[in-house]
Amino acid sequence: MTDTTATPVNDIDPDASVQDLLEEADTLPCGPAERALLDEALRRAEAAGDEEAAYATRMRLTQSAHMTGDTDAMFSSFGWCVGKHDADPERFPITVDGCDLLFQYKWMAGRLSTNPTFSLAQIEAMHEDMRARYAAAGATMSGVVQSQFHIATVTGRLDEAAAFLERRSTIEDDRYSHCEACVRNEDAWFHQLRGHDDDAIRIYDEMFENRMSCGEEPETSEAQALLPYLRACRFDDAKAAHQRSYRVARSNADGFGIIADHLVFCAVTGNEARGLAMLERHLPALVNDPINLSGHADGLIAVGVLLDAVARAGHGDLPVRGADAPELARYLGTESTDPAEWTVTAVAARAWAAAEHLARAFDERNGNGFRTERLEAARALATEQWDLPLSVEGFAAPVAEPEPATTAAEWRERTSALLQSADPRGAIVAAEQGLALLADDADPDENLRAGLLGAIAQAAVIEGDDDRAWAAWADRDTALRAAGRIAVADVEARFGVALLGTATEDRLTLLLAELDDARLVPVDADRLIHTLVVTARHAFELAGSQTEQESAERFMGIADRLAGEAVLAAAVDDPGEAGPPARLLHAHLFAVTGRIEEAVELLDPLLEPGQRASVRLPALTLRTRMLGGAGAFAEGVALADELVALQTVLGNRLGIIQACSLSAALLSDADRDREAAARMQLAITHAKRAEYADLDSLTLQLARYLQFAGDAATALEHYDEVYQAKREHAAPGELADLLANMGEAARMIGEHGMAYGVWRAAIDDAASVGNDQVVIRTGFGLSTLLVQFEDDDAVEVIDQALTAARRLGDPQLLVQALQRAASARAAFGDDTGLPLYSEARDIASAHEAAWLVADITDSEARSLGALGRADDATATARLAAAGFVAAGDENGAAVAEVFAARSRVAVDDHTGAVELFRSARGRLPAGSPDWTTVTAELADAYERLEEHTDAALLRAEIEE
Repeated sequence: MTDTTATPVNDIDPDASVQDLLEEADTLPCGPAERALLDEALRRAEAAGDEEAAYATRMRLTQSAHMTGDTDAMFSSFGWCVGKHDADPERFPITVDGCDLLFQYKWMAGRLSTNPTFSLAQIEAMHEDMRARYAAAGATMSGVVQSQFHIATVTGRLDEAAAFLERRSTIEDDRYSHCEACVRNEDAWFHQLRGHDDDAIRIYDEMFENRMSCGEEPETSEAQALLPYLRACRFDDAKAAHQRSYRVARSNADGFGIIADHLVFCAVTGNEARGLAMLERHLPALVNDPINLSGHADGLIAVGVLLDAVARAGHGDLPVRGADAPELARYLGTESTDPAEWTVTAVAARAWAAAEHLARAFDERNGNGFRTERLEAARALATEQWDLPLSVEGFAAPVAEPEPATTAAEWRERTSALLQSADPRGAIVAAEQGLALLADDADPDENLRAGLLGAIAQAAVIEGDDDRAWAAWADRDTALRAAGRIAVADVEARFGVALLGTATEDRLTLLLAELDDARLVPVDADRLIHTLVVTARHAFELAGSQTEQESAERFMGIADRLAGEAVLAAAVDDPGEAGPPARLLHAHLFAVTGRIEEAVELLDPLLEPGQRASVRLPALTLRTRMLGGAGAFAEGVALADELVALQTVLGNRLGIIQACSLSAALLSDADRDREAAARMQLAITHAKRAEYADLDSLTLQLARYLQFAGDAATALEHYDEVYQAKREHAAPGELADLLANMGEAARMIGEHGMAYGVWRAAIDDAASVGNDQVVIRTGFGLSTLLVQFEDDDAVEVIDQALTAARRLGDPQLLVQALQRAASARAAFGDDTGLPLYSEARDIASAHEAAWLVADITDSEARSLGALGRADDATATARLAAAGFVAAGDENGAAVAEVFAARSRVAVDDHTGAVELFRSARGRLPAGSPDWTTVTAELADAYERLEEHTDAALLRAEIEE
């Protein structure tokens, strides 16, 4: 896997020697960070006039450039080194610090073949030079013949390739032979090109079963094996190969050649949406190596195959994001700025045209029609289809662009929506648009102007811009007075923008005094209701900030009384249109205090379609959350989707993201995680268009929903996407939870090695900042995995989790940790953990958790069995069964008795086993899978007692 993060030159130690830089580079994977060190080492070597150091650096650079697809740098560096070696072999030897000039020769002919500018004669001349140098070094011709075989294969001279393959089999391998993985890969690809998929599959299977690997293996072979596996109906193998290979290739700087096979795979398996997402993620990498035109041609063909499939699926009008990147202009560019030129259909046509042009150039160089034939074979894949869904992800719903606001009133609604979505900057911009329209109005609505100015003041306070806040507040005062709302203006003038800031007890006291004044006859209804709402809001905010229940209840009581008074007063006379905010505030208060029916009664009128958006939005949000809290998920989802639609009309992308996230959460709570993932896809689509700052959090949530839906492989890709983005700059502990989730996803798809690695990293990261929750959760998973693979490190891991659980003090987690710690020890023959079961039981008993006591006892029985103490295991399992019965869990009792029965079978006590199997059988529903299993085991026990009639009767019951 290549590194994707560069090391800036100014971060490199200025005092480091060339050797220091080379040693540091050797610790890094091939990629930008490693390359930056090599480039700086070369610069320093050349500046010092140290040709030996420059030679050693360029030898490494050749290797790095080969791995990252920088053919130009590879050729340049290699040629320089060859020249230096030929001029002075003693100063510039063939081998330097593990880099071997003759070994690097094996890469050169293959790279020459990737560009039709280099003739076959030039490639053969490279082979002649290689042959002479190998002979002079006393090497066999294995590496030379393998290179000739490869060139013959990729240039379509398959008969010649077969002859080279035969010749290679007669040559002894040596240190310049290609590695086993690379040889097998090229052999399998040769058989594929000849149409012999069975031979190719045999080689691929052997590679994977024997875990052969190299720089880009096995991910390259896994990608190449996809179509043969599909044609052989080995769908599970195809799916697994796709998931494993893509996980590695996606972070490879030179990985588009591998990814191209995955694009084709998605096209022919009905995973067009997944393929399009992959294409948009990786498309610019198609031309990372400007010399490798063969890779460009293969990539363009894959683009054409995929986009044709997307169009056939009915999405030809979708845009292909990234296709207009400047680096792709040589193939996909067009002078037109018309969006229609960047649709799936249009880009596909240009990709095919460019691929055809390249194919003709290669065919002219090779003297055959091989590349054109391969292109036509790729087109013919449109007739080959396999239904193999890989992910719950689908095409994102089309994003409707809102109609532009044309009136100041419409801008007011958008301003309100933006404020409610915590977008103060957007709210200010929207409010200013509305004010500009009012400025052109001969008879402007001053009340509307006051509202817009109030929104600007509120947003400015949120942003900490006091000057803007006070300026807007002063202008609002003028507008209120022009609108005839002089009493309200006077109140606001007395308090200033402090009314918009964080609530304080002193200000509440002043507001209550102001309220007493407002109640004096003659009453100004506008002033009274306005002051009631402002004061109630302050009291409500103070209630939420209290740490003492008595204080919180006191402030909540004030808020309740004043909000109720405001609602009643507004029902009589509401000149300032403060009734809806009063209702909303009181409903919120009722919801928080559990008075749901009263909250609903207040909210229902605010949900009517005729209400202003600024009223409906907060009402819909609150009602949706209330429905979710009540478990009415379907109704909540319906309202959340109304929120999405309303925010879309308003053009509030942040609001759309929040509404989609709310809808997704409700869907997930209702166990509809596939739909939740679709909502998050829509949220992410809007987030990308809005250049949303926290896209990673949405991606993580999408990954969680995919994981909940059983699509752990795709979830893992999204987790890795966020990990790669964060890992270089993450603070200690920041990645712990992400790594824990990655480990669980890896475990779910059987990638146990990956699960082990990321779980280890998660525990270390979490422990570094005292995040006991993650240490415990991850320790549980990792210790279970280690026990599964009989690795006694499980004990150390679970002990770390147990220590964290004791520190955290959560009784439930502590009991689980105690059980697991005891069980892990017993799994490795250590009985010192048995007292931990007693400790766990004591905690459960103290909390009157009868079922948990039985479960702990059942776990202890199994540990006793693992320790070979069959009699103790049986007796303890009987106690567990009795405990489950007392707790009302007949199934749990049956499971405990089955374990006890099997313990008796293990020591040839078949009479005891019969008794326990019969008891367990009686607790299970007749005909259920568990009942069938227990009945069969009971019959076996009777057979061992030579009670054949009873055994036969039981088996007859099963057959019925």
